[in-house]
Amino acid sequence: MPALTRALFRGLFDDAAVFPPGKAPLDLAVASHRRLRRGPWSDLIGPLLLPPQAIPAALDLAGLADLRDAENPPVHDGELDEGDARSTPALDIGIAARPGTAPAEVERAAHLAADDSRVDLRLVELGWQERWEHIQLPAPAVVVEVPRGTEQALAVTEIAVAAAEREHPAYLAKYRTGATETWAWPSERELARTIQAAVAMDVPLKLTGGLHHAVRCDTPDAGPMHGVLNVLATFAQARAGQPVSALATTLAEREPATLIAVLAALSPQSVERLRADFPSYGCCTVTEPIGELVALGVLTDPAALEGDSL
Repeated sequence: MPALTRALFRGLFDDAAVFPPGKAPLDLAVASHRRLRRGPWSDLIGPLLLPPQAIPAALDLAGLADLRDAENPPVHDGELDEGDARSTPALDIGIAARPGTAPAEVERAAHLAADDSRVDLRLVELGWQERWEHIQLPAPAVVVEVPRGTEQALAVTEIAVAAAEREHPAYLAKYRTGATETWAWPSERELARTIQAAVAMDVPLKLTGGLHHAVRCDTPDAGPMHGVLNVLATFAQARAGQPVSALATTLAEREPATLIAVLAALSPQSVERLRADFPSYGCCTVTEPIGELVALGVLTDPAALEGDSL
């Protein structure tokens, strides 16, 4: 199948390694994220997403020399490179607070991270709640997780109003696409309506949960899962004014070639617009969807040319 422009995937995959179902220990998540940042997929990876309570420990870990090299520290001219810790770049992070987290806890974590040079705070995510827009969050982007049902339209409207009234920060919506103990998997039609509503209001929409695969599928353990290519194609069609029924059909499509054809036909301007509508999504193992995209041939693996791999 033809390769797609890399611009479709740049910064798409936020690293949610510490969240379920992956639940990576924090030190391993930090080390893995630093490896990803140096690897062939670095331009595709977004920040490391962390819950508010993990921020103090993450600051300490971010200040250490790269954990990846703990057993094999860099050596130059037969001596350990003691400057490695000093040259470690700031760890790019986002704070992802689940709905119901106390606003004061999110604020404390955000200010702690924003004031520390060991990390680069890219965004803060929180659940939609009363007076959410009055929470003081010193981050370039504030992402509000919206509910389903009748309150969703109100939440998206509030986000659009906040974005129109304030130049900074950027305001985005977020919607959960994977099932949890308290959140049923959203059907193709439900997700299509959410995407259509966000695009109609010009509210950028992040997604989270369940997008582990390139194409819509059913898994024996986790049940139904939406596909990354399905979602990208659906955002493009929503911006083109397609009805909910057509968007739902695209989300249900299981033939990769059909989805790839939609995305391959996009102009550079349409790709840019698509990614503005769909900036990124959180994934606990970012190499899973990337690996499937490579297997489909839509992403070229530069590491393969050097004998490396995912």
